[in-house]
Amino acid sequence: MGKKIGCLVLHGYSSHISCVDGIAPYLEKAGISYRMPYLRGHGTKPEDLEGVRWQDWLEDAESALDDLLQETPKASVVGLSMGGLLALHLAALHPDEIAGVVTVSAALRLKNPLAPGNFLSFLAPVVTKLVKYWPNKAPYTDPKAAATDKSYHRLPADSVITFLEYTKVLEALLPRVTVPARILQSRADSVVKPESAQIIYDRISSADKKIIWFERSNHEMMRDIEKDAVFETIMRSLGEFGA
Repeated sequence: MGKKIGCLVLHGYSSHISCVDGIAPYLEKAGISYRMPYLRGHGTKPEDLEGVRWQDWLEDAESALDDLLQETPKASVVGLSMGGLLALHLAALHPDEIAGVVTVSAALRLKNPLAPGNFLSFLAPVVTKLVKYWPNKAPYTDPKAAATDKSYHRLPADSVITFLEYTKVLEALLPRVTVPARILQSRADSVVKPESAQIIYDRISSADKKIIWFERSNHEMMRDIEKDAVFETIMRSLGEFGA
């Protein structure tokens, strides 16, 4: 029997590894090799995000993928929020190496009024010059999960701008995604517009694709009130990809 397909797990923007590492015991029980890297500027202090560009996060994701592929023939990619965008980006760039992608709360279209496509988006560059740091609230339905959140609670303005730019870059790449895809999205997400899931579904070119809806979780679906069901859905999806 050949080696199992590996799994690359990617956290979101401003996020901490603890926002995604709940999947690790499931992967280990299934005997699936995985990588769960910190993307540049994360896991330390908000100041370390200053000057970081979206290209740096993509480079880090590709580096972790390359490392994983040293021991597995292919890899699936699970990505939370911005990590979901990176998962789709990797699939567009490396279709022969990616067995499938699972996006969780993929941050394609944001509710923030300054985000691309929203009514105050034209003010984003101005705000960047006036405000050095933006507040960032942990988005949970479960108050206990919110109380133990380790994500950054303030964000460098220049980093926010590159993240917003990346949502537009990634949206243009969606037709290049051809691998199997599972799109997990909560209707109660206060950060991402739930319509993002449908946009991803409609625009990717994958023949094998599904949207899986959740009703109660907020944006941090892998730590929130439905996390067990989220993990079970991810693992089932990996099995469908051949893991």
